[in-house]
Amino acid sequence: MSGTVPSGPLNLQLLEEAAVHLQAGKYFQIAAFVVLIFDHLLTFSEEVERIWKRKITGAAILFLINRYITPLQFIITIDAFNDPIWTPTFSRCRQFVAFEGASTVALIAVCELIMILRVYALYGRRRPILVLLMVLWTLQIILSSISMKLGFPVPLPAGLVGCIFTARSKLFPAVWVTPLITDSTIFFLTMWRTRDYIKRSNNTPTMRVFIRDGLLYFLVIFVANLMNTLTFFLAVDDLKAVGASFSQLITATMISRLVLNLRSSTELPSEDPTNTYIPRGPMKFMTRTIGNLGEDLEPFDYFSHCESDHIPMIDSHHSQDPRS
Repeated sequence: MSGTVPSGPLNLQLLEEAAVHLQAGKYFQIAAFVVLIFDHLLTFSEEVERIWKRKITGAAILFLINRYITPLQFIITIDAFNDPIWTPTFSRCRQFVAFEGASTVALIAVCELIMILRVYALYGRRRPILVLLMVLWTLQIILSSISMKLGFPVPLPAGLVGCIFTARSKLFPAVWVTPLITDSTIFFLTMWRTRDYIKRSNNTPTMRVFIRDGLLYFLVIFVANLMNTLTFFLAVDDLKAVGASFSQLITATMISRLVLNLRSSTELPSEDPTNTYIPRGPMKFMTRTIGNLGEDLEPFDYFSHCESDHIPMIDSHHSQDPRS
């Protein structure tokens, strides 16, 4: 929400419209939050088996940050949107605006980093892929942080309740545009890699899992962020940010699903003798701190190093130890 009812004599029609738009934004936010919590409950048993009962790795830590900090952030956000004590003139509201901006940038960055590591793994840890995506990711954080820093509470008419973040800076659209650019690049790279696998797999069970986990989830995230960006530029002022919460929450939900499904597909051989990747120089440090996280996210990276043009026909959900 970024608009207000004009000053001067009370215009009842405009006030009613502002109230309807504000309520629509609140309902949309709560609906997206319910989807996140419902999906959390549905997948909690998988989380216990695939995260808590395994070694906690860097990728698992990113998963847990996305999984648990995001709901905590939105519990505070929903309260700030609906509790009458959170008025735009209340000092706590001004503090909340800073919290919402910083937490939103950080949590979106975590989701983007998981997707970047996924693509990095799919491309066999190729340096140009990592460098390209990390440059986009860094620019996204910088521009989003600057725009969020310039934010302030929306001045609402008397009778309307909500501590809502907005900004008038020309950089403010970067909060949605920069993640969309990153998502578009990730989605394109994933589609391109999927095209290669389709040519080589002949729609095997493994290929179906790959498409589901890699392409479908990224498509949902891309569409959600595209919808949010278009809404910001095309909708009336009161509805410009109506899709912001939905976009962030659906991204968090899809990322959790992605990691859980990938963690269920890690029964492939742990050591690939054909993998001759040896990081050198600056990349050695990057591989240790970033690339190794990709190992958790790359059940199909085993295939990318196969010397033949044929991908092994293995159903990763039912694979067995080759030594048995």
